[in-house]
Amino acid sequence: MIYSSSPPLLDHYGALLRHSKTTTTTLQKTQECNNGHYFNNGVVMEECQLPLIDLNGLKSHDMWEQAECVRAISKASSEWGFFQVVNHGISPELVKRMREHQMKLFEAPFEHKASSRLLNNSYKWGTPTATRPNQFSWSEAFHIPLTKISDESCYGEFSSLREVTEEFASAMSNLARLLAGILVENLGHHRQAWSNDVYKSVEHRVMASKMERFSVAYFLCPSYDSLIGSCREPSIYRDFTFREYRMQVQEDVKKTGRKVGLSRFLLHDQDQSMHTRVMQKRQL
Repeated sequence: MIYSSSPPLLDHYGALLRHSKTTTTTLQKTQECNNGHYFNNGVVMEECQLPLIDLNGLKSHDMWEQAECVRAISKASSEWGFFQVVNHGISPELVKRMREHQMKLFEAPFEHKASSRLLNNSYKWGTPTATRPNQFSWSEAFHIPLTKISDESCYGEFSSLREVTEEFASAMSNLARLLAGILVENLGHHRQAWSNDVYKSVEHRVMASKMERFSVAYFLCPSYDSLIGSCREPSIYRDFTFREYRMQVQEDVKKTGRKVGLSRFLLHDQDQSMHTRVMQKRQL
Protein backbone atom coordinates (compact mmCIF):
# COMPACT_ATOMS: atom_id res chain seq x y z
CA MET A 1 0.00 0.00 0.00
CA ILE A 2 1.26 3.47 -0.89
CA TYR A 3 0.88 6.10 1.82
CA SER A 4 0.67 9.79 0.99
CA SER A 5 2.03 12.51 3.25
CA SER A 6 -0.55 14.99 1.99
CA PRO A 7 -3.98 15.41 3.60
CA PRO A 8 -7.03 14.91 1.32
CA LEU A 9 -7.37 18.63 0.65
CA LEU A 10 -8.46 18.19 -2.96
CA ASP A 11 -11.21 15.74 -2.01
CA HIS A 12 -12.67 18.10 0.56
CA TYR A 13 -12.42 21.10 -1.74
CA GLY A 14 -14.19 19.12 -4.46
CA ALA A 15 -16.96 18.22 -2.04
CA LEU A 16 -17.43 21.90 -1.24
CA LEU A 17 -17.68 22.69 -4.94
CA ARG A 18 -20.29 20.02 -5.51
CA HIS A 19 -22.47 21.00 -2.58
CA SER A 20 -22.07 24.74 -2.58
CA LYS A 21 -25.12 26.59 -3.90
CA THR A 22 -22.99 29.65 -4.61
CA THR A 23 -20.19 28.01 -6.52
CA THR A 24 -20.30 30.48 -9.38
CA THR A 25 -20.05 33.48 -7.07
CA THR A 26 -17.57 32.19 -4.51
CA LEU A 27 -14.97 30.62 -6.74
CA GLN A 28 -11.87 32.79 -6.83
CA LYS A 29 -9.50 33.00 -9.72
CA THR A 30 -6.29 34.95 -9.44
CA GLN A 31 -4.39 36.03 -12.52
CA GLU A 32 -1.10 37.88 -12.77
CA CYS A 33 -0.67 40.72 -15.21
CA ASN A 34 2.55 41.58 -16.97
CA ASN A 35 2.97 44.68 -14.81
CA GLY A 36 3.01 42.75 -11.53
CA HIS A 37 -0.60 43.49 -10.56
CA TYR A 38 -3.11 40.83 -9.57
CA PHE A 39 -6.81 40.52 -10.26
CA ASN A 40 -8.85 38.71 -7.59
CA ASN A 41 -12.63 38.73 -8.02
CA GLY A 42 -12.34 41.95 -9.98
CA VAL A 43 -10.20 43.73 -7.36
CA VAL A 44 -6.78 44.93 -8.49
CA MET A 45 -4.02 44.20 -5.98
CA GLU A 46 -0.61 45.71 -6.54
CA GLU A 47 2.45 43.65 -5.67
CA CYS A 48 4.55 45.66 -3.21
CA GLN A 49 7.75 45.15 -1.24
CA LEU A 50 7.31 45.11 2.54
CA PRO A 51 9.51 47.45 4.61
CA LEU A 52 12.87 45.95 5.60
CA ILE A 53 14.15 47.00 9.04
CA ASP A 54 17.65 46.45 10.46
CA LEU A 55 17.20 45.52 14.13
CA ASN A 56 20.81 46.36 14.91
CA GLY A 57 19.46 49.85 15.48
CA LEU A 58 17.67 48.69 18.65
CA LYS A 59 20.96 47.44 20.10
CA SER A 60 22.97 50.51 19.13
CA HIS A 61 24.59 52.73 21.80
CA ASP A 62 23.72 55.67 19.58
CA MET A 63 20.40 57.07 20.81
CA TRP A 64 19.66 58.57 17.39
CA GLU A 65 20.04 55.17 15.69
CA GLN A 66 17.76 53.57 18.30
CA ALA A 67 15.14 56.27 17.77
CA GLU A 68 15.31 55.86 13.99
CA CYS A 69 14.78 52.10 14.29
CA VAL A 70 11.79 52.61 16.59
CA ARG A 71 10.39 55.20 14.18
CA ALA A 72 10.77 52.79 11.24
CA ILE A 73 8.97 50.02 13.15
CA SER A 74 6.15 52.35 14.17
CA LYS A 75 5.77 53.70 10.62
CA ALA A 76 5.72 50.22 9.05
CA SER A 77 3.20 49.02 11.62
CA SER A 78 0.79 51.90 11.12
CA GLU A 79 1.04 51.89 7.31
CA TRP A 80 1.45 48.16 6.64
CA GLY A 81 0.89 46.02 9.73
CA PHE A 82 3.82 43.87 8.55
CA PHE A 83 7.54 44.30 8.09
CA GLN A 84 10.64 42.22 7.37
CA VAL A 85 13.69 42.24 9.65
CA VAL A 86 17.43 41.60 9.27
CA ASN A 87 20.09 41.21 11.98
CA HIS A 88 17.44 39.66 14.21
CA GLY A 89 19.89 37.45 16.10
CA ILE A 90 18.57 34.07 14.94
CA SER A 91 21.36 32.15 13.27
CA PRO A 92 20.92 30.87 9.69
CA GLU A 93 22.20 27.49 10.88
CA LEU A 94 19.37 27.21 13.43
CA VAL A 95 16.77 28.21 10.83
CA LYS A 96 18.21 25.59 8.45
CA ARG A 97 18.03 22.83 11.08
CA MET A 98 14.49 23.81 12.02
CA ARG A 99 13.43 23.66 8.38
CA GLU A 100 15.05 20.23 7.85
CA HIS A 101 13.25 18.73 10.86
CA GLN A 102 10.02 20.42 9.87
CA MET A 103 10.13 18.89 6.41
CA LYS A 104 10.77 15.41 7.84
CA LEU A 105 7.73 15.80 10.09
CA PHE A 106 5.40 16.86 7.27
CA GLU A 107 6.70 14.09 5.00
CA ALA A 108 5.29 11.49 7.42
CA PRO A 109 2.20 9.61 6.16
CA PHE A 110 -0.99 11.62 6.59
CA GLU A 111 -2.73 8.83 8.52
CA HIS A 112 0.11 8.84 11.04
CA LYS A 113 0.09 12.61 11.50
CA ALA A 114 -3.67 12.64 11.91
CA SER A 115 -4.02 9.72 14.33
CA SER A 116 -0.81 9.35 16.37
CA ARG A 117 -1.43 12.36 18.66
CA LEU A 118 1.93 13.86 17.72
CA LEU A 119 2.94 17.14 19.33
CA ASN A 120 0.12 17.35 21.85
CA ASN A 121 -2.40 16.17 19.23
CA SER A 122 -2.06 19.58 17.56
CA TYR A 123 -2.19 18.52 13.89
CA LYS A 124 -4.70 20.48 11.81
CA TRP A 125 -5.39 20.55 8.08
CA GLY A 126 -7.81 22.26 5.73
CA THR A 127 -10.87 24.02 7.15
CA PRO A 128 -13.29 21.49 8.69
CA THR A 129 -15.98 24.14 9.22
CA ALA A 130 -15.84 25.55 5.67
CA THR A 131 -19.20 25.68 3.90
CA ARG A 132 -18.01 27.51 0.78
CA PRO A 133 -14.91 27.07 -1.40
CA ASN A 134 -13.53 30.52 -0.58
CA GLN A 135 -13.40 29.60 3.12
CA PHE A 136 -11.10 26.64 2.50
CA SER A 137 -7.46 26.70 3.60
CA TRP A 138 -4.97 24.69 1.55
CA SER A 139 -2.64 23.99 4.44
CA GLU A 140 -1.65 21.63 7.22
CA ALA A 141 -0.04 22.65 10.49
CA PHE A 142 0.98 21.71 14.01
CA HIS A 143 -0.04 24.29 16.64
CA ILE A 144 2.24 23.56 19.59
CA PRO A 145 1.82 25.30 22.97
CA LEU A 146 5.14 26.52 24.33
CA THR A 147 4.43 24.67 27.57
CA LYS A 148 4.48 21.36 25.67
CA ILE A 149 7.64 21.60 23.58
CA SER A 150 9.82 20.07 26.33
CA ASP A 151 7.52 17.06 26.77
CA GLU A 152 9.36 14.08 25.28
CA SER A 153 6.16 12.06 24.94
CA CYS A 154 4.81 14.60 22.41
CA TYR A 155 7.38 13.82 19.75
CA GLY A 156 7.05 10.08 19.21
CA GLU A 157 9.66 8.88 16.72
CA PHE A 158 10.54 12.51 15.94
CA SER A 159 12.52 12.89 19.18
CA SER A 160 15.31 14.80 17.42
CA LEU A 161 12.77 17.54 16.69
CA ARG A 162 12.48 18.41 20.40
CA GLU A 163 15.98 19.83 20.80
CA VAL A 164 15.83 22.07 17.74
CA THR A 165 12.27 23.19 18.58
CA GLU A 166 13.32 24.20 22.10
CA GLU A 167 16.34 26.07 20.74
CA PHE A 168 14.29 27.78 18.05
CA ALA A 169 11.53 28.77 20.50
CA SER A 170 14.11 30.24 22.88
CA ALA A 171 15.66 32.33 20.10
CA MET A 172 12.24 33.52 18.93
CA SER A 173 11.26 34.39 22.50
CA ASN A 174 14.34 36.61 22.84
CA LEU A 175 13.46 38.39 19.60
CA ALA A 176 9.79 38.78 20.54
CA ARG A 177 10.68 40.22 23.94
CA LEU A 178 13.08 42.65 22.30
CA LEU A 179 10.23 43.95 20.16
CA ALA A 180 7.49 43.64 22.77
CA GLY A 181 8.25 47.01 24.28
CA ILE A 182 7.70 48.63 20.90
CA LEU A 183 5.54 46.48 18.67
CA VAL A 184 5.31 42.90 17.48
CA GLU A 185 6.35 41.96 13.94
CA ASN A 186 2.88 40.85 12.90
CA LEU A 187 0.50 43.05 14.90
CA GLY A 188 -2.33 40.97 16.31
CA HIS A 189 -5.91 42.17 16.52
CA HIS A 190 -5.67 42.79 20.28
CA ARG A 191 -2.72 45.16 19.68
CA GLN A 192 -4.84 47.04 17.19
CA ALA A 193 -7.31 47.58 20.04
CA TRP A 194 -4.54 48.76 22.39
CA SER A 195 -3.50 51.39 19.86
CA ASN A 196 -7.13 52.41 19.13
CA ASP A 197 -6.67 51.55 15.43
CA VAL A 198 -3.37 53.44 14.99
CA TYR A 199 -1.66 50.11 14.33
CA LYS A 200 -3.50 47.69 12.05
CA SER A 201 -3.90 43.95 12.12
CA VAL A 202 -3.88 43.36 8.37
CA GLU A 203 -5.65 40.43 6.76
CA HIS A 204 -3.05 38.41 4.90
CA ARG A 205 -3.04 35.37 2.65
CA VAL A 206 -0.45 33.35 0.80
CA MET A 207 -0.70 33.49 -2.99
CA ALA A 208 -1.07 29.97 -4.35
CA SER A 209 1.85 28.69 -6.39
CA LYS A 210 3.20 25.41 -7.75
CA MET A 211 5.76 25.18 -4.92
CA GLU A 212 5.07 24.02 -1.37
CA ARG A 213 5.61 26.69 1.27
CA PHE A 214 6.93 25.90 4.75
CA SER A 215 6.77 28.38 7.60
CA VAL A 216 7.41 28.44 11.35
CA ALA A 217 5.42 31.06 13.25
CA TYR A 218 5.96 32.13 16.86
CA PHE A 219 3.11 33.95 18.64
CA LEU A 220 3.67 36.02 21.78
CA CYS A 221 0.27 36.46 23.44
CA PRO A 222 -0.94 37.82 26.78
CA SER A 223 -2.39 35.53 29.43
CA TYR A 224 -6.05 34.62 28.99
CA ASP A 225 -7.10 36.84 31.90
CA SER A 226 -5.24 39.92 30.61
CA LEU A 227 -7.56 42.88 30.13
CA ILE A 228 -7.17 44.56 26.75
CA GLY A 229 -8.19 48.19 26.51
CA SER A 230 -7.18 51.22 24.50
CA CYS A 231 -4.37 53.51 25.65
CA ARG A 232 -6.18 56.43 23.99
CA GLU A 233 -9.42 58.27 24.68
CA PRO A 234 -12.07 58.13 23.48
CA SER A 235 -11.73 54.42 22.83
CA ILE A 236 -13.60 52.84 19.92
CA TYR A 237 -13.38 49.39 21.54
CA ARG A 238 -14.81 48.13 24.81
CA ASP A 239 -12.41 46.47 27.24
CA PHE A 240 -12.14 42.69 26.84
CA THR A 241 -9.91 39.87 28.01
CA PHE A 242 -7.66 37.87 25.74
CA ARG A 243 -9.78 34.81 26.56
CA GLU A 244 -12.89 36.62 25.23
CA TYR A 245 -11.02 37.52 22.07
CA ARG A 246 -9.78 33.97 21.46
CA MET A 247 -13.25 32.52 22.00
CA GLN A 248 -14.73 35.08 19.60
CA VAL A 249 -12.14 34.25 16.94
CA GLN A 250 -12.83 30.52 17.27
CA GLU A 251 -16.57 31.14 16.95
CA ASP A 252 -16.07 33.36 13.90
CA VAL A 253 -13.83 30.83 12.17
CA LYS A 254 -16.33 28.06 12.89
CA LYS A 255 -19.25 30.06 11.48
CA THR A 256 -17.65 32.01 8.64
CA GLY A 257 -14.26 30.42 7.93
CA ARG A 258 -12.61 33.80 8.66
CA LYS A 259 -11.06 35.45 11.71
CA VAL A 260 -13.40 38.41 12.33
CA GLY A 261 -12.80 38.77 16.05
CA LEU A 262 -11.94 42.37 16.84
CA SER A 263 -14.84 44.17 15.16
CA ARG A 264 -17.17 42.35 17.58
CA PHE A 265 -15.76 44.54 20.37
CA LEU A 266 -16.44 47.93 18.76
CA LEU A 267 -18.51 50.20 21.00
CA HIS A 268 -20.94 51.89 18.59
CA ASP A 269 -22.43 51.46 15.13
CA GLN A 270 -20.72 54.63 13.92
CA ASP A 271 -17.40 53.19 15.03
CA GLN A 272 -18.23 50.02 13.11
CA SER A 273 -18.71 52.13 9.97
CA MET A 274 -15.43 53.95 10.55
CA HIS A 275 -13.60 50.69 11.13
CA THR A 276 -15.05 49.22 7.93
CA ARG A 277 -13.95 52.24 5.90
CA VAL A 278 -10.43 52.02 7.30
CA MET A 279 -10.15 48.31 6.54
CA GLN A 280 -11.52 48.74 3.03
CA LYS A 281 -9.00 51.47 2.33
CA ARG A 282 -6.14 49.26 3.46
CA GLN A 283 -7.30 46.40 1.24
CA LEU A 284 -7.42 48.48 -1.95
